[in-house]
Amino acid sequence: MPPALFVSEPSGVRATELTRGPWAHQVMHGGAIGGLLGWAVEREQRQLGISQVCSRLTVEILSGMPMATYEVTATTVKGGKRTALVDAEVREASGETGGRLVARATSQWLNPTAPPDGDAAGDGQSLPPIPDERADPGANPDIDYPRPGFNADAVDFRFVGGSTEEPGPGRTWLRLDHPLMAGEETSPLVRAATLADLGAAVGWDFSPSGGAFINTDVTLQLLRVPAGEWFYFDAATVVAPQGLAGTHTVIYDQRGLLGWVLQSQVEAPAAIGFPGGMNAARVAGR
Repeated sequence: MPPALFVSEPSGVRATELTRGPWAHQVMHGGAIGGLLGWAVEREQRQLGISQVCSRLTVEILSGMPMATYEVTATTVKGGKRTALVDAEVREASGETGGRLVARATSQWLNPTAPPDGDAAGDGQSLPPIPDERADPGANPDIDYPRPGFNADAVDFRFVGGSTEEPGPGRTWLRLDHPLMAGEETSPLVRAATLADLGAAVGWDFSPSGGAFINTDVTLQLLRVPAGEWFYFDAATVVAPQGLAGTHTVIYDQRGLLGWVLQSQVEAPAAIGFPGGMNAARVAGR
């Protein structure tokens, strides 16, 4: 098993097999891409020397990203004491199309007006306990998940309702099972950013034609710094007749309400499928 999802090297950041998603065995899962961009904006924001909370991270995936080595950069757009804006980009680092932009992110950072008091932000909802049994997506005979891969090996799912193999709303506890970057401690923000894309996998649904949706972006909105490793996702997809959809995920941690994830969905091309004859309509996520 690789030591982490990514390894930082002199030539750039190299993706390991733990980043692989179910759409194609050599293409990265959107969660890994989101985590990488979250890592980049947080590293840049720390250079400001101001203790701020990331209130929003929006990730846009411009192209399928094979496991490869990438150039990751971040830029401070605004470095104010009350608010800050930090952007990040991922570009191909080698090959004939070296330097091509393949993913980007924008982030908003806010300075809290009061110190944390230990109380969770939320509506007082009582969450179900974390189930003892870990889900095993890789055991599903109908889906040829890559092993090692993101869904089956990088994430620990504990489903309360639904699953990544069933259409309709879903509810699950989940945590990142491996570091994002080899040799580095994974921060609370980066854990949340890496898992955020899975809202579309937990709450996926069919398109009006019976096909699958695929998301091209992820917006993570946080009310505070995440606490602990475990997150609770309550996800559902709303389908429009025009072949578009949106996935809305309410996210909690063990302190209470944490924020939301929004994902734009478009119907995937019919040609997209899974190795072994698995039709893309049976599962969501990259």
